Amino acid sequence: MELPRNFFRFPMAVAVVGLTGCSTIGEPPHDWLLMPVAAVAAVHSGYVKIPAALAAVAVYALVDPLAPNWAMQESRLAEDRFRIVLRMKALHAGGDGEARQVFARRAAQLASQPGFEAYDIVSWEEGIESTRPFAQRVAWGEIRLRRPPAPMAALRP
Repeated sequence: MELPRNFFRFPMAVAVVGLTGCSTIGEPPHDWLLMPVAAVAAVHSGYVKIPAALAAVAVYALVDPLAPNWAMQESRLAEDRFRIVLRMKALHAGGDGEARQVFARRAAQLASQPGFEAYDIVSWEEGIESTRPFAQRVAWGEIRLRRPPAPMAALRP
């Protein structure tokens, strides 16, 4: 019995995709990069037609359900002051009310640095930027880190 000519194509493509899925320690996995390779392998072996594969890859690349909903930029204004800017993904599935939580989580991380005990929110704003082709939620705030009070014995002459 003779095997069909393309009998080993799909298993070989799956093996190649599996081997290319490794990422280095400390970096987030980039499994979404494997989607185009898997789509090409499936189309080449005849399991999926080209328009369906292209549509699936395009939707996955745009929505990317594994990516975080908010991108964060942080700038140090002084030794104890920080500005945090948050920008939401253009295409998202939920996460509309998360800005304050993400901001507070990062502020708490900054306040846990040695020499600081807490933080105060100096300013906070949320809004929507009308960018093309999709509007994006944005939020920005400024925090001031508080130092612990000096011990009473250190204050006596």
